[in-house]
Amino acid sequence: MAENTLFEPAPDNAGEGKRPMKKYASITAIAITCSFQFLHAQSPDTTIRTILKEGIVVQAVRAGKDAPFTNSTVDSVAVRNIMSGQDAEYIIEQVSPSVVAYSESGTNFSNYGSFRLRGIDQTRINVTWNGVPLNDMIDQGVFFSNLTDLMNGVHSVQVQRGVGTSSNGTASIGGSVNIESADLNGLRPSTRIQLTGGSFNLRRGSAEVSTGRLPGNFSSYARFSTFSTDGYRYSTASSSWSASIGTAWYSSDDIIKFSAVAGRTANQLGYFAVPKPIYDADRRTNINDSSDNDNFGQYVFQVQWNHSISAKAVSNVQIYYGGAGGDFFSGFRDTAGVLTQINYPLSNQHLGTILSVNVIDVVDSLDITAGLHAYMFKRRNWETVSPEIARPYYDDRTQKNEVSGFLKGQWNAGRISLFGDVQLRSVAMNFYPDVTPLSSKPEVPQHNWFFFNPKFGVTYEASNNVRLFASYGLTGREPTRFDLLGSTQISDANVNVLLKPNTVRPEYVADLEGGIRYADEIFDADINFFYMSFTDEIAPIGQYIDQQFVQLRKNMPSSRRIGAEIEARIHLSERINISVSGTFMNATISEYSPENIGADTTYTSVTPVLTPKIIAFAGVTFLPYEKLELEANTRYVGQSFLELTNRQDLQLDAFITLNARAKWTFGHRHSIGVLVNNILNKEYVTNGATAFYNGTLVPTLFAQAGINFTVMFELALGD
Repeated sequence: MAENTLFEPAPDNAGEGKRPMKKYASITAIAITCSFQFLHAQSPDTTIRTILKEGIVVQAVRAGKDAPFTNSTVDSVAVRNIMSGQDAEYIIEQVSPSVVAYSESGTNFSNYGSFRLRGIDQTRINVTWNGVPLNDMIDQGVFFSNLTDLMNGVHSVQVQRGVGTSSNGTASIGGSVNIESADLNGLRPSTRIQLTGGSFNLRRGSAEVSTGRLPGNFSSYARFSTFSTDGYRYSTASSSWSASIGTAWYSSDDIIKFSAVAGRTANQLGYFAVPKPIYDADRRTNINDSSDNDNFGQYVFQVQWNHSISAKAVSNVQIYYGGAGGDFFSGFRDTAGVLTQINYPLSNQHLGTILSVNVIDVVDSLDITAGLHAYMFKRRNWETVSPEIARPYYDDRTQKNEVSGFLKGQWNAGRISLFGDVQLRSVAMNFYPDVTPLSSKPEVPQHNWFFFNPKFGVTYEASNNVRLFASYGLTGREPTRFDLLGSTQISDANVNVLLKPNTVRPEYVADLEGGIRYADEIFDADINFFYMSFTDEIAPIGQYIDQQFVQLRKNMPSSRRIGAEIEARIHLSERINISVSGTFMNATISEYSPENIGADTTYTSVTPVLTPKIIAFAGVTFLPYEKLELEANTRYVGQSFLELTNRQDLQLDAFITLNARAKWTFGHRHSIGVLVNNILNKEYVTNGATAFYNGTLVPTLFAQAGINFTVMFELALGD
């Protein structure tokens, strides 16, 4: 449930000195996000409860502090301490348990990468920016490389683990990430300039300006960033620029808010994992051709109108429009060294509307939030080959439409809070194949899915320091285009899947969560337990198809993930803090019957790929004096398997990294920060697969960098 707060003027110390709360192949990007927001503002009368705030839409998809859902929420100060311009997944990894990120360039800074949450891949994680979905609705992934420096200047980030509360966009099978941009009402007149340098020829600059509240009740914000880096692995360089602007107007009755974020990235590609014998000879090897690169873009426009119906109710109406498009080149050379390049471009268009109503004290102590989300998402996929780059040999269309709605309620009865949340989703997807590569002209039927997603839970305040919570949720997820086709192209090898809807069925997860939250002046901790039971999980276990040597997806009968997560902090003194987090998990697939080994074989009780049993973090922060902050931390990730038979020779080894950070603040709020990663120069890998090399099935790996560093100077001017 959204926290109930008054609309308040910016505090004198906004954004300063806050203590942190508990805590896809390669593509390049242009991204624009715009929003308008109308909010009816009540006078700050502390005798009246009201839910008006600038981030009302964000709060509608978040778990509030009393909600019985497992989450980690961090504010701008905590993000700024670990932010040096890196892509969002590498920050998400540091603010929540159970997250493992990887980078195709090996730098954990930019180029292509992704993350897994509780071992669950990114296409099953809902990601929103100011309440608007960032996921590609057809393939359901998120391309953070499209949105470099996304985390710079954010107001807060929440990572929900498990099904969580209802959100906008794709299904939250593994969890959800909600990113809230700068709160213009909380900003002061200021200018910030950031200059960053570091390993692998990293050069970055960023500048932002905020006006604070101006005469006429306007407030504006703007940021521009750019960087370039060579990457750790050979031929994985990246260069990017990004920009963000925002302005808001406040009156006694309304707030009108406009915001935008834009970016463009050029990546050399390294999406082929490297066979282990080649990796062992030189772990920086990139087996992609050095000419492989991409050029991609993404944008979102958002218009909102929030209206105060009464002192206890506020409505929100918004419309957003987005899109993406660009080129994705893959090259290969013949025996004479002649290069042929194939381009796999795509273009997306996304139009949607979100409606919501928040009401507090519908009856005594009962608060409700209702929401409706509808969108149309259009995709064009086409392919060209050099030298006929401008003449597609393949060109198709896909369209996905969705209407979903949710109703959330929270009732507070003394020390007990009861929470209920039900979501309905109706999804339809149409395929319009290019008949050129097909032996017939099929009429592909519409694919339709309907989901009923209930969640409920309870929080019990055992004392002023202790809260107990438990929740249960059920969520279903429709197959992606890639789940259905196993490829980018519709061909004779996979078209039958489209002609027979539900050949690949939706997958479902039932998620039981429970835990304890403790906080006092010295020690705070969140400990939670989870049991996730999956039905019809979609996996690449079908037959190989001719095109691109990929497998069709099939459903597996059942699987489960059972575990515990912990986040804790010990405040030993005003100068020393210790933080720890960890995940202990047992994940099992009940039955796996591959179709690609030429025999009828069934494996039982196997572990899912890339799902370590243990992930742990420990760090200590020391302030020798007020303006100097030092931190050392270590991270352990256990072994994980690379294929479902769980062969011991086909796995990623466990690893430990040691990292350090120092930040000196001088003058008013100027600072110099140094980050040193992997101090012990350990060789480690966080993602990979398997492939045949010289007739033998071997691991294929993405090397991550040895010891590396960044230095960031920040000049902060203004109030």
